Amino acid sequence: MGAGSKDMRNRPRSSAGDSSARSKAREQLQLTEENYRTIFENSAVAITVSDAGENIITWNKFAEVLLRMGRDELYMKPVSSLYPEAEWKRIRAQNVRQKGIQHHFETKIITGDQKIIDVDLSLSVLKGPEGKVNGSIGIIADITERKKAEEALRQSEELSRGMIETAETGIYLLQDGRFQYVNRLLEEICGYSSDELIGTYSLGYVHPEDREMVRAKAIEVLKGQSNLPYEFRSIRKDWETVWLLDKATSIKYQGRRAVLGTLMDITERKMAEAELIDSARQMETLYNIGVTVSRTLNLTEMLESVLERVLALMEIEAGGIFLVNAQTDELVLNTHQGFSERFIRDVKRMKVGKGFAGRVALTGKPLIVGNMTADARFDPIVLKREGFQSLSAIPIMSREKVLGVLCVCSYGPRNFPDREVQLLGTIANQIGVAVENAQLYERTVEIAFTDSLTSLYNRLYLMEQIEREFARASRSESAFSVIMIDLDGLKTVNDRFGHYGGDAILKELGRIIKAGTRISDVAGRLGGDEFMLLAPETDSSEACDIGERIRSQVEQYHTELDGEELRASISVGVASYPSHASDVKELLQRADEAMYNAKRSGKNRICLATPLPGSECSNAKNQSPNIAATA
Repeated sequence: MGAGSKDMRNRPRSSAGDSSARSKAREQLQLTEENYRTIFENSAVAITVSDAGENIITWNKFAEVLLRMGRDELYMKPVSSLYPEAEWKRIRAQNVRQKGIQHHFETKIITGDQKIIDVDLSLSVLKGPEGKVNGSIGIIADITERKKAEEALRQSEELSRGMIETAETGIYLLQDGRFQYVNRLLEEICGYSSDELIGTYSLGYVHPEDREMVRAKAIEVLKGQSNLPYEFRSIRKDWETVWLLDKATSIKYQGRRAVLGTLMDITERKMAEAELIDSARQMETLYNIGVTVSRTLNLTEMLESVLERVLALMEIEAGGIFLVNAQTDELVLNTHQGFSERFIRDVKRMKVGKGFAGRVALTGKPLIVGNMTADARFDPIVLKREGFQSLSAIPIMSREKVLGVLCVCSYGPRNFPDREVQLLGTIANQIGVAVENAQLYERTVEIAFTDSLTSLYNRLYLMEQIEREFARASRSESAFSVIMIDLDGLKTVNDRFGHYGGDAILKELGRIIKAGTRISDVAGRLGGDEFMLLAPETDSSEACDIGERIRSQVEQYHTELDGEELRASISVGVASYPSHASDVKELLQRADEAMYNAKRSGKNRICLATPLPGSECSNAKNQSPNIAATA
């Protein structure tokens, strides 16, 4: 039994359970092999298996389709023959370098019909139980269409990039307000390189005055509300301001909204437009000045209108027109705008050759100063007080003779370009012709309306002026007085000394009347021994003071003719509006009556007209015995 037991221990143990397990394992292995074979045969990629000598020994169906070879062609076909020589060398070299079991390549293979196609290759080494390499398995996927698509995309990108880089407009891409891309021309337009621009905010390069407008336009583009082109100014890297035309649209870039836009430099066009507008404004101004010059011979009125138009055209703050007084060799400020009262007093009259305007009048050459503070010819104290920084003074000439100076002054730095200086020169020439015509007219008027003996105005001019002054007094409801003057005893003087003596007395009376009047008064000779003085904005009391001053001067006059002493006196009548008359005819009549009353009362005195009923009239202040009211 023991021996028997011993024999039992030495025999392999077996049971029904062990047999069942082995059977299941074999079935499972067979099923797995069948599954793998099914996968192998029906795979959508080509699979080849080679032996240790790198010859194909088995393959799947798709391998025949992809490689375009039959069973006879594939069996024991060297793997190396599937690849172009250079590609096979590359595959072998990589295998040697990496010493790996599995490798992945993008390579090319040669099909049975000698076509070369792009494939994706996964190559795995097969080893036996002892680790010895006994073959390899290759999985080959056709990537020809993908490679074609990639190449087409690459070519398309290259083409697009080439088109963008050679485009005639600047192209940019913005996201979150920052540059993501700029082309070469945009770099040239703004003066910055792409490295300097990418990642920076685009608004930082926009002119400060245009930033809000550009921001609003960008928002409209992003919202799809507008893609119309618009213009704005940009500051280049060299601080030059350029005008740009922008046309932008909203796109999706990397999954988010972005702005794709084109920029065109339109600076030259804008400059041309500005010059065209300036030229049009200049032509309009020159035309209007020409019309003004042709329509009036009133020198002051004409110069005021011209100066106003010049300053508006040039958008400059201050200016003046000086005229030469040939008799006194002075330059007189005729009209001005924007000057301080103190400056006007300082330059109202100055000798030719003195001051900036005087030097221009002396030389007949323009004076253009862009920075007066840096010019030693100008008083820094005056410049600081007045605030002038730039100046343009142009001689006003006619027939090569300097008649005056046109001067414009700016409170800010300003370089007067040649076109502005030429424009001022053209205007100055127009002024010169107008001044010469006006002066000629004034001389003509002076001859036509001046009494040749006394150099006072004649009767014709006095009658015109009294109508004008009376109308002005009526509109403004101001006082207006007429002073009638008659030389006492002219007939006696003529009888005693002849007309030569009478003319001498009349001439002296004219001088005394002219010296005793104000700038606003108009004095003239009515004829014979009668004179008249028009006193605007003057009541009867003030008029009597004027008449008394003249009467007193005449009374003090005496001279000798033919060895005899000659004296003179006058009788004066005063009438005022509205105290003494309601129209011109009545005013002249009342003044004439008052003058004759003065004669009848003893001569050498002043007689004031009687006030109209209901009017308020006071006699002259400090009445003297020589002033009385008419009865």
